[in-house]
Amino acid sequence: MTMRKTAISLPEDQLMRLKAAEAAGRIPSVSGHIQELLRREEETAEVDETLRRLFGEQLPGEEHLKWADRALGLDTAEGRGAA
Repeated sequence: MTMRKTAISLPEDQLMRLKAAEAAGRIPSVSGHIQELLRREEETAEVDETLRRLFGEQLPGEEHLKWADRALGLDTAEGRGAA
């Protein structure tokens, strides 16, 4: 994959939190963290589209989502939608 550099603007408090997380080793880098968030967003959109194809407009209920979380190992402290 070809990587290209770009600049983004973030509120100062967000940037400081990201830099602190990087310094503490909780994220690999600010850009790496943003790349991971974007990857997750794309993956979520793909899953949502698959669910729409399978279920139409009647999306799965809460019991289905809980089952899926358990099956995917997302029923931990991170939970659904944690980023």
